[in-house]
Amino acid sequence: MKAVILAGGLGARMKPFTDALPKPMLPIGTKPILEIHIEYLKHFGFDDIVLAINYLKGNIIHYFGDGRNGGIKIRYSEETTLLGTAGAVKKAAQGFNESFVVMVADGIADINYHELMAFHKKSNAVGTMVVFEKKLKMPYGLVSLDTDKDNAILDLREKPEVTLTVNTGITVLEPRSLDYMANDEYVPMPDLFLKMKANGEKVVAYRHSGNWIDIGQDIEQYIETNRKILNKEIQFSPVLENILLQEIRS
Repeated sequence: MKAVILAGGLGARMKPFTDALPKPMLPIGTKPILEIHIEYLKHFGFDDIVLAINYLKGNIIHYFGDGRNGGIKIRYSEETTLLGTAGAVKKAAQGFNESFVVMVADGIADINYHELMAFHKKSNAVGTMVVFEKKLKMPYGLVSLDTDKDNAILDLREKPEVTLTVNTGITVLEPRSLDYMANDEYVPMPDLFLKMKANGEKVVAYRHSGNWIDIGQDIEQYIETNRKILNKEIQFSPVLENILLQEIRS
């Protein structure tokens, strides 16, 4: 089972932490985020992982090597120029001949990858995007207007909580998805999905019902998320929680 982890971003929002370490190597507890991803994927049988790297790539290569000490195969795909999330996958997944998972390194999700892969296969889609319902508390009162009637007020809601369906940055792709991009072309993943859809390909969404967090918005959010995970204020599946906390417990 194959996976591509996108780990080449500059991490500009996480400076000065990322002056010394690439963002995927920042720790949750005592482990780099990237190591947590690899261990979790390994639990579900992924044994061939490609890391798409660029910024401070030497840190990542030195830490993980070829993966043999962890019982998996780790390879590297280096971007000499930034290619976007899908463009980086095009470069990293050359030669793949089966369905594969793609994930960004700065989110953590307790996805059951067996169920995800089964859903993808059953849907007969060329691309499956993992989505998550995120509840957000609006800091402002919302006003609904009837623009056809002199902006008459239709409704007022004071700081409501809204539920949005968001892209987690995790996808499953078929190898033929790579044919929709040229080599070294800059392509974000949403653009690839829209292009495949426009060409009549089936693209679907998998609703993740567990937990998902983005840990790379800024330094304050990263520190607060780290604290909540260590204090078990954020709940994950037992498998992922064990990976996150096992070294601390010992």
